[in-house]
Amino acid sequence: MRKLIILFMVFVISLSISCNNMLDVEPENSVTFTNFYKNEQDLAVLVRGMHAILVPAFNKFNTLELVGVKADESPSGHIPIPDVFARFHEWNSIGTDWKNFYDAIYECNLLFDNVKTPVCSQDRMNFYYGQANFIKGLCYFQLVRYWGDVVISGHTEDTQARPKKPMVEVLDTALACAKRAYNLLTKHEDLVDQTGARITSKQYGSKGSAATLIANICAWKATVGKGLSDDEKRACLEEAELYASKVIDTDECGFYELESSVEQLVTNTLNSRGGKESIFEIELNARDESLNRTFTSARLFVSFPIIPGALPRDILDKQWRIRNESVLKMYEGTDERKNAFFYKPELYTENSDSARACGGYAFEYKFRKGLYSTQTSSGQTLQFLNFDVNRVFWRLADLILLRAEIRMNLENTAGAKVDLWTVQRRAKAPEYTSGDLQMAIFKEREKELIFEDHRYFDIRRNGDYYKTELPKNKVFVPFPFPHEEEEEVYSLLTEQDIADGALFLPIASGASYLNPLMIQNTYWFNRK
Repeated sequence: MRKLIILFMVFVISLSISCNNMLDVEPENSVTFTNFYKNEQDLAVLVRGMHAILVPAFNKFNTLELVGVKADESPSGHIPIPDVFARFHEWNSIGTDWKNFYDAIYECNLLFDNVKTPVCSQDRMNFYYGQANFIKGLCYFQLVRYWGDVVISGHTEDTQARPKKPMVEVLDTALACAKRAYNLLTKHEDLVDQTGARITSKQYGSKGSAATLIANICAWKATVGKGLSDDEKRACLEEAELYASKVIDTDECGFYELESSVEQLVTNTLNSRGGKESIFEIELNARDESLNRTFTSARLFVSFPIIPGALPRDILDKQWRIRNESVLKMYEGTDERKNAFFYKPELYTENSDSARACGGYAFEYKFRKGLYSTQTSSGQTLQFLNFDVNRVFWRLADLILLRAEIRMNLENTAGAKVDLWTVQRRAKAPEYTSGDLQMAIFKEREKELIFEDHRYFDIRRNGDYYKTELPKNKVFVPFPFPHEEEEEVYSLLTEQDIADGALFLPIASGASYLNPLMIQNTYWFNRK
């Protein structure tokens, strides 16, 4: 018992040290960990701590993901543009703090800095080092997607101030970690804990999730990274295709399989935990309050029939809405996703009484398993709190469509079409025949992954799609009568604006308090 108490105290101390706003300059560590980690139990506690920190880093809805939401109607002024973003950021604070990512990286560095020799069998050391490398690589990748150029942390006892590093250098750091994780980790189905019990949680890194991370890093580097030659971009894309194919086409990375139908996808992967199509997911549950935050855009749209006691007309009270006619336009013909991801859109379009009841708006139905509270004013109707599901961060259909995009960029049109057709055929959707293949793949990802919040990052990987696929800003105009007007935002950005970081988040003001070398992204610095 005393040892467990000491372990807990050290873990809390390590968290407090890494969480004192010194993320931007690693804090001086008053605790010496070098000789503390003496056996496997110590390493198990440390790795569980890494995964505990990973949850709050990934269970909150980021501002950029919000901008990418597919919607016909949304609140005024929600888009981060120069005139409103600073105010919006301060008021809403929607996932715009990088602290949790660096806290997790700090915990990973505790292992790397202080456990130089094995304290248990080599296969178990591989597991712990593999988990730490996966988490560290994942966090740096996410930091880059949100902020672009970011700090690369030093050793846990290194107190020197550190400037931001170029995005490509950070991506290379993430890639090195991901490759080490790939080499160290086993297939998901072979993962076991220190007692020999099988690990079922897909939050734990595995060979499959590490390969998927590598594919995503390389795809991002090739398409968004600055200063790469054409040969370097092609090499990145080829590596991305290689590792995606290891997951999709071989059993080298473990067992992943598309659900047999869209309805099975919704039931067994998106509204269950650890489904066969899921590659990596963040564990969320009501017990540890990790379901207290909005982690999917579906929560912005949820209404009838998910919320007990809700009526179709209640959708009119939602700020975020998508029209049934938009749904039917997206999911044409026999595409089964229209009725699996939305609730009876044809009925609420073609039946005049039903259409009037909901104002022509669609009901989200992709996420259905709700978390409810009985603490209501009436005491009769359950109150919807959130979806009682994990955040499925990567799944197989996502990776197949990413490989289609990668193959298209490699001018492998035939391979890209095969991947595109694979997802379309599962949905019984009309198959691509001709036209703009790049746009067809983008739109297929938009349809397949709606409410899973990849869209903003898909737009970023596709060159100048930000000019047409990101929404216009809505501005409230009080005169001559109160109304809203749309104004162009993203289409007005110049190439220099993009290079200066206009499509990344601004760095939170607190980041520079203890780090004099921290510099705001150029675009946002010029708009203070």
